[in-house]
Amino acid sequence: MAEFAAGKFIGVLARLLISPSCMEILRPEQQVMQAALQVRSARAELLASNVANADTPGYVARDLKFDAAMDQVLDSGSQDTPSSDSIVKPENLRFDSNDVDVNQQLAKSYENSLSYVATLKLYGDSMNRVISATNSN
Repeated sequence: MAEFAAGKFIGVLARLLISPSCMEILRPEQQVMQAALQVRSARAELLASNVANADTPGYVARDLKFDAAMDQVLDSGSQDTPSSDSIVKPENLRFDSNDVDVNQQLAKSYENSLSYVATLKLYGDSMNRVISATNSN
């Protein structure tokens, strides 16, 4: 039960930290971390969709190129999710024209979630330093 509460707290914190109103006061390093959280979140949705469609004939797995998606988010300066320009092309099609390897997708999802949590921790620490600096007189 504590894991669920912690996960819910992290999700709420992430949504608050990447809100558009927060972007105006952030330093460049924090903006990069904010963009990384946004890209990691979009990638998590794609990977979950891939696993959910593992048995769907004709489904082609999708993934984001992290660097291209980061560039797109940072260049646009908006809260939009990365577009299909940064989607990775299919790898190995099966006889039913589906190329989803569930084990590979789960490994990518695990790696992505570790990166997301690490970035969120760094971002939170950075924001705590900003708060401490503004509160000290």
